[in-house]
Amino acid sequence: MVTLKDVAQKAGVSEATVSLVLNERPGVSPKTRAKVLALAHELGYSPNAVARSLAMNKTSTIGLVVTDIENPFYGSLVHFLSEHAQKQNYSLLIAASGDEIENEDSIINVFLSRQVDGIIIVPSQNVRTNYQIFKMLKKRDIPFVFAVSYYPEYGDAFVMTDYRAGSYKLTKYLLSLGHKKIVHLTGPNSEAPLNKERIRGYHEALDECGLADKSEIISCSKADFFSGYQEVKQLLSVEKPDAIISINDIMILGARKAISEAGYKVPKDISIAGYDDVSFASIIETPLTTVKQNIEEIARLSIDLVIKKIEDHTIVRSRLLVAPELILRDTTAPHSDQGA
Repeated sequence: MVTLKDVAQKAGVSEATVSLVLNERPGVSPKTRAKVLALAHELGYSPNAVARSLAMNKTSTIGLVVTDIENPFYGSLVHFLSEHAQKQNYSLLIAASGDEIENEDSIINVFLSRQVDGIIIVPSQNVRTNYQIFKMLKKRDIPFVFAVSYYPEYGDAFVMTDYRAGSYKLTKYLLSLGHKKIVHLTGPNSEAPLNKERIRGYHEALDECGLADKSEIISCSKADFFSGYQEVKQLLSVEKPDAIISINDIMILGARKAISEAGYKVPKDISIAGYDDVSFASIIETPLTTVKQNIEEIARLSIDLVIKKIEDHTIVRSRLLVAPELILRDTTAPHSDQGA
């Protein structure tokens, strides 16, 4: 196996000079640089990637902490993040936290041991009280960016959908159909931005129509199918709302199962709508009305932002909101009082 020492001896220069040439560092004359490169190619020298990374103090890797790769939304996000990272000659190290704070911190520490250049964090929806991991990242000057949501205490760099706008549009649309009792299924932490902003848009729409007293927020233990099913099953044992919306498409499918089991029909008896517009939303038996998040744009902006922070440490604050789109399908219909 050809080594750096072999190239140096053949070229009649020091190993340090060969290292400078191969790592594209200054301090070597054009003539010597050309000679070293030609000999390295002739000898078939292939530098050790790890050693080269250490020499350049750069690994061209970005760590990605994601909460839940089983949810199609996050699967698509990972796909587009990886795609856009590769376009800029970076690779991703990916790990799932399971939406647990302790796992998130452990993963970040593993990334640091792997000497990633920067980190993208899809934060847990659970309540965080300890922010030592982010203080340590700042102290060590490790660039990090939040995607999809953020922790308010460290919200200086994030990319996410304008959840307020999307929730407002959806709620206004349901109100225009004559629905007044609209139940909102949210996640376990109402202060998490991806929950809080959706709730804000929902309340704004109700307030504008003088229906603030009709608001009903149901916090689910998890933002998954089973939690949506359980909570709506319990709800329907007490009352029948006009419509139900949720913070994602997965939860509203759980709600739909509970509605069907209770003997009601969608959308004849209860209109339902989700958020995300994941792949199955348009192909299920009754295509789902939902708010589309532009996942590819979120991924592109997140990659661009973390790379800018890696390569230009003067960037301090950047809060990027991506516009959502209301997608109307077959799970919503006018209230029965207004006719079909």
